[in-house]
Amino acid sequence: MKKFRKIAVYMLLGATTFMVSCAKKEADATEVSTIAFDDNAADNSFSDLKDAGDQAGILNTTKGYDKSKDSCVKVSVVYYDSIAKKLKLIVDFGLTDCICKDSKTRRGKINIDYSGTIGSIGSEVIYTPEQYYVNSYGVSGSKTLKIIEKLTYSIKVENGKITKPDGSYITWVSERVRKMVSGDNTPLNIFDDSYEITGTSSGVNSSGKKYSFSTQTPLLKSIGCQWIKSGKLEIKRDGKKDALVDYGDGTCDDKATLSVGSWTKDITAKKW
Repeated sequence: MKKFRKIAVYMLLGATTFMVSCAKKEADATEVSTIAFDDNAADNSFSDLKDAGDQAGILNTTKGYDKSKDSCVKVSVVYYDSIAKKLKLIVDFGLTDCICKDSKTRRGKINIDYSGTIGSIGSEVIYTPEQYYVNSYGVSGSKTLKIIEKLTYSIKVENGKITKPDGSYITWVSERVRKMVSGDNTPLNIFDDSYEITGTSSGVNSSGKKYSFSTQTPLLKSIGCQWIKSGKLEIKRDGKKDALVDYGDGTCDDKATLSVGSWTKDITAKKW
């Protein structure tokens, strides 16, 4: 009888240890998922500044705002110097949400400063949002985009802050390279544009957790898809194991896989 009792105790202890271990892994997965989602929200919020700028109609394509549909958008030239090759624009969406051509809602302003010949290697664009919101996410800080070779540009975000609809916020900085891999031959259609993104980002997510990201394989993002289509990101956290997020094989879906050590879990990416 004593022997059976000992076996029962060991079985109970083993089951308890297993449940505690599983609970810890689930909690860890939740933390990493939150970090990944918040970093993606920050990246998308600052990527939107360029998307909104492209639609301002500076380039002679139908990417520009449709005045019959986007009557709430006002684009004004503040400064232009053809000799110094400098241009400053303000894209003003107004004080209330404006539904734009790409179906996103925006309000507030984006200040855009161009230097150099627009679209040429070496040219630079600085985006500075002002009381700006996209899909109810507040965006502040600055983003500098510089063309370093054909269809490829460096992106630097400084003093980034993204305020989520629930009032929590993410602080964020990033240095990445973005290369256009499709859509260049169809300038009249913004929705077939796709990009490969490499580089790093870091910040404090909305739960107060510090982290840093680095791309292990390039991220594939398309204007016509609400999610990252493929690529792998390594996540580093203070005092915890590194994690890896795998966004899949290029299909436009909300599926991703999270790995921490030898443990993996399927996760659902948030729609943007």
